[in-house]
Amino acid sequence: YIVLGPGAGRGRLELGDGCPPIHTGIGIPYGKSQNYRILVDPWAADRIVREEHPSIVEIGDPWLSARWAGKLPRKILRTSFWHSDPHTAYLEPWARQGRPWRKLLSRQILSLVDSWHRHFDLIWCASEWVASLLRARGYPNVEIIRFGIDKTLFHPKPKSPELLKRFGLDPDRPLLLYAGRLDIEKGVSVLMDALPGILSLKSRPQVMVTGRGEWEQTFQSFQAENYVYGGFLENREDLSNLVASSDLLLATCAVETFGLSVLEGLCSGIGVVSANGGGGGEQVRQSGAGELFAPGSASEFVKAVERALPRTTEFAAKAVSWGQAWPTWNDMFAHQTSRCLEIQNGRF
Repeated sequence: YIVLGPGAGRGRLELGDGCPPIHTGIGIPYGKSQNYRILVDPWAADRIVREEHPSIVEIGDPWLSARWAGKLPRKILRTSFWHSDPHTAYLEPWARQGRPWRKLLSRQILSLVDSWHRHFDLIWCASEWVASLLRARGYPNVEIIRFGIDKTLFHPKPKSPELLKRFGLDPDRPLLLYAGRLDIEKGVSVLMDALPGILSLKSRPQVMVTGRGEWEQTFQSFQAENYVYGGFLENREDLSNLVASSDLLLATCAVETFGLSVLEGLCSGIGVVSANGGGGGEQVRQSGAGELFAPGSASEFVKAVERALPRTTEFAAKAVSWGQAWPTWNDMFAHQTSRCLEIQNGRF
C-alpha cells in the first residue's frame, strides 16, 4: 500500500510504528488559510507506477490527479474517492458572486472535471447525497461506502467536568460544540450570525467553537457571556472527551460529502443540530438523533437548537444505537479492498 500526497516538495514522511512512509510530490497551497495543497507533480506519481507496478490506483482529489489517472494503462484498476465536491462546495458558490464571466469559467472548469472522471472504473462516495449528484452528472460506476469511525476514541463516556472547567465552561449547564474547519464552505458564517440568538435562549446554553481556518480570527475575537473559542485541539483525547462531554454538536455545512464530525458526535452518544443538506444532514435524518435547519438561515438555526435542547436525552439514545451499528475504519477498508480486488479479478 503506497500513499502519495502533495507537499512542499518531493520527499518521504516517515511515520514509524511499522507504517509505510508517505511519499510527497510538489503541491501548491490554496485557500485563504493555505491549509490545502493541489498536487501538481504527476512525474512523482509516474515514478511510483514505473517502480511499483500497482494493480489499483485510487485518486483522492478531483483536480489534476484525476486528469493524470486517465492516462494510466487499462490493466490498472482506476478508482476515485469523492472526498469533496468542487461543484457545490467551491465553484458554484464562487460563480454566484456577481460577475457573469465567473459563471462561464466555472462551467468550463466543471466540464473538464466531469470529463476527467468518466473514465474511472469505480468511483467511491460516502453518502447517498453525493451518489445522486454524480449519477445525475453522468458519472459511471458509482458506489457508496461510508467512512469508518475510530471506536476506541469516539464512543459514549461520562462527562469530564475537569476538562470543561479547564476551558472555562460550567459542567452543570448545557454545552453546544462546533468542532471543525472554520472555512466559508463549512457554513460557519451562519454559526456566527446565530450565536447571539443561541446564547440568549431561556435554557442558557454555553457554546464552544474549536478549529482553525479563514474565519478563525472572527471566532477568536467574538466576545459574549457563555461563549468560548477553544482554538485547534492538537490532543485527540481532549477532542473526543470534549465531544462526549457536550450535549449537542453543531454542524453548519450543507455540502459535506459525508460529515465525519457528525458521525463522531453520534458515535460519542450526543445529538446533532445540522444544516439540512449534504452527508451531515443525511446522517441526522437517517439516525433521527437531532434537528435540521434550512442551510444559511441563522433564525432557523436558532429555532432548531431551541427544539433540540429539551430532547437531548432522546437524541443521545438514538445516537448510541446508530454508533453501535456503525463500521470501524478497519471494516470500511476491508470492504473497499475486497470490492476493488473483486472488480480487478473479474476483468482479467
